[in-house]
Amino acid sequence: MRKGNNPNIHKKINMHSASHRVIIPVYIPNSEGYFKGSFEVFKICIQSLLQTINTDTKISIISNASSEEVNNYISELWKSNKIDRAIFISDNVGKMNAIIAETRASFEEFITYSDSDVFFDKGWLLQTYQMFKNVPKAGFVSMNPTPGNISHADSTVIANLRHFLFNKKSTKCVCSYDDLKHFHESVGRDIQFTDNMYDSGNVVCVKNNYIIGAGHFCCTIRKTPLLKYVPSYKSNIKVSGSSENKYLDIPFDKTGLWRLSSPKAYVWHMGNGLDKEWALKKIEEINGFNEESFSFNSIPFSNGVFLSKLLPYKLKVITVKILKKLKVIS
Repeated sequence: MRKGNNPNIHKKINMHSASHRVIIPVYIPNSEGYFKGSFEVFKICIQSLLQTINTDTKISIISNASSEEVNNYISELWKSNKIDRAIFISDNVGKMNAIIAETRASFEEFITYSDSDVFFDKGWLLQTYQMFKNVPKAGFVSMNPTPGNISHADSTVIANLRHFLFNKKSTKCVCSYDDLKHFHESVGRDIQFTDNMYDSGNVVCVKNNYIIGAGHFCCTIRKTPLLKYVPSYKSNIKVSGSSENKYLDIPFDKTGLWRLSSPKAYVWHMGNGLDKEWALKKIEEINGFNEESFSFNSIPFSNGVFLSKLLPYKLKVITVKILKKLKVIS
């Protein structure tokens, strides 16, 4: 039986909130085999993130059935107010199910999805903000250069077809060799892959040399347009297995907004084994860094390009496939 009155009845809530949220799902079930060095990498990831954000950014960490040691670390981050949301899931529900559920539960319009093995360098947040501000048609940006990665960027390609026809640039004129090499090494690519991309590859750019196309190990999206096309049913895949395509890539492409990556690396993929010498050097570089104050709420928005909006999505996909076969785009 209820006794008395709830003291919070009719009390108003301060609805001021941040405009940007970082969501990091983490699955580290133990410290053996593949996961032997993952916890150490994760802690460096969080340390770098906390040192490079401003007060307009909130953080959600989702433990997707991680070990007690990892969960205790996440709990301490929450208790010390370093993050504002800590979500603990007892059974691994899969990466995409975890981040899409948290996206839907978030008030912020701009969401950064990050793997738990990312190092956030100084200036990454400002670069993200500037990319959206400078290109109001952008809806998906990555702070790591990804030349040639135009998969699931059909809307961006169609809207910028003239650049593919008349304005290609050599990769070496836009990107740093070391930036490309670091990422390729982190995902198991050999040095020849980097050499070929750098020496003979081309990129297609829009304003400020922002590269058309982007990967998603660390990316920022506009929430509302994306959620309009995300499937309502749950993914049955834990990691990858085309789940990113179904729940992130294709839904975003259907928005008609642009998918872009930075010409310079502001985030670094570390993998599951920590290069301690490299990590210590990078931590030293960001020590004492204070990001300036700004809000993503001030960013203008443009709902795509007329030609891109005019074509049905399936027709865009077919058109880009034909253009690839004809080697008009690559």
